[in-house]
Amino acid sequence: MRIDFHCHVFRVLNSREAIQKQFDGFQGYGFYERMLLTIKNVKSIKTNDVIEKTLFHVKKAGIDKVVLLPLSIKENDVVKNWYKAAPEVFIPFFNPPEKINGDQSPETIIEKALKEDEYRGLKIMLPFRKKHLNDKILYPALEMAQQHDVPVVMHAGYPPPGTKKQVLTYSNPIKIVDFIDSFPKLNLVIAHMGFPWVDVAISLAMQYQSVYLDVSNLTYMMPRRLKDFLMRAREIIGLDKILFGSDTFVPEMIEVTARYFNDVSFLSREEVKKILGLNAKRLLHL
Repeated sequence: MRIDFHCHVFRVLNSREAIQKQFDGFQGYGFYERMLLTIKNVKSIKTNDVIEKTLFHVKKAGIDKVVLLPLSIKENDVVKNWYKAAPEVFIPFFNPPEKINGDQSPETIIEKALKEDEYRGLKIMLPFRKKHLNDKILYPALEMAQQHDVPVVMHAGYPPPGTKKQVLTYSNPIKIVDFIDSFPKLNLVIAHMGFPWVDVAISLAMQYQSVYLDVSNLTYMMPRRLKDFLMRAREIIGLDKILFGSDTFVPEMIEVTARYFNDVSFLSREEVKKILGLNAKRLLHL
């Protein structure tokens, strides 16, 4: 089983136009030129349905399951609608509230999401709201995730290029040491291997058995450096806690990210299978 553990919903069908619009002013940057070149060589499908287009590229990439991560509370319903469109493929995660919403506590809302609405984990985006990863406003969500035995994906490290908010200031994964001992059974995923704090993230995964790392967007943002990151991880913690994630801006890029692992020579086929899905399968209880 191959699982994309870090994917977001897409909204635009014209992929080249979407990339050029989102990264206006980034011409000449390595990641930008790579994305335009690679999607040019990916055969797509003509459709007016972005979900259909996404599923087309998921299938071409050989991906069996896709974890959909909302970027905000407003995207929770969007993620759920995608899940309803293809429940055999999509695995919905929930962006939890950080404060009392009307007469409902965060615990009540999260309980309903996990028990009744079929969300399978939580996605934390605190750095995008000028909050460090150890902010106590997060504790109710962590408690509920531990209670229901679902993983929590935390944005850590750098944000998408062009992000106007001071995300990097709040994204150092070292902050999780302030609370992780209080949630010993909580499975926590540090997104993007915490880049630029990759060694910090690996050290946390070494110290705490419940900490995992995903490689989301590193396959196309910095493919050569990802090799070094994976070798560091293998040397210290092995590869049983490394999760594949696309985290792309357009559906075609899902194929590109998966293809990275089809071609690597520095990992064994068994190690690739772990990263591409077996580790995630275990974490998601599939």
